[in-house]
Amino acid sequence: MIGALSARPTALHRVSAGVKLVVLCVFCTGVSMAGWPGAGWVGLACVLLGGLALGPWFAGLILRDLKGPAFIAALIFGFQWVAGRFDLGVSLAGTLLACISAAMMLSRTTSPAELLDVIDGWLARLRLPRKYRQRLALAIALTLRFIPAISGRADVLRLAHLARSPKRAGWRLVTPLAIGTLDEADQAADALRARAHIE
Repeated sequence: MIGALSARPTALHRVSAGVKLVVLCVFCTGVSMAGWPGAGWVGLACVLLGGLALGPWFAGLILRDLKGPAFIAALIFGFQWVAGRFDLGVSLAGTLLACISAAMMLSRTTSPAELLDVIDGWLARLRLPRKYRQRLALAIALTLRFIPAISGRADVLRLAHLARSPKRAGWRLVTPLAIGTLDEADQAADALRARAHIE
């Protein structure tokens, strides 16, 4: 759900990472706390319109990134509908897609280094010891690194399966994806240990 930084610059690239983080927090809080079931869908429409204003190609990136979250949102909506909570399903699905699309817009226009610098600066003002700030920064950096990597690995596995079988991959990708992800995490741990980042 976290997209890689777009190499093609937009006007949003020039906005401070701190400002974008604050706007994201305010946006997601407002959408989540709104009492109207359609608030999330209005928020999603605003994000997509903002992406379209940056360029049709950028809006296309956001829509492509939303394929996975849209499936999850559909499952949530379906479950709530079957449970007799239609309004709640509409609200949860819309809120989920709105917040994720806004986060994707942030990740597409802000480098991980900028985000880490801003977060580290905020934590320093709270007088959090440097050791704990570094651990948090490392955790965030690894998250930003692994989510696109896992998504890319899933795409490769899906295409490999498609080349060998006309059947849809579906659950068949879970085991190789999990094994590949664990292997990559093990390699990252070895690399960090070699550089004395972890014990």
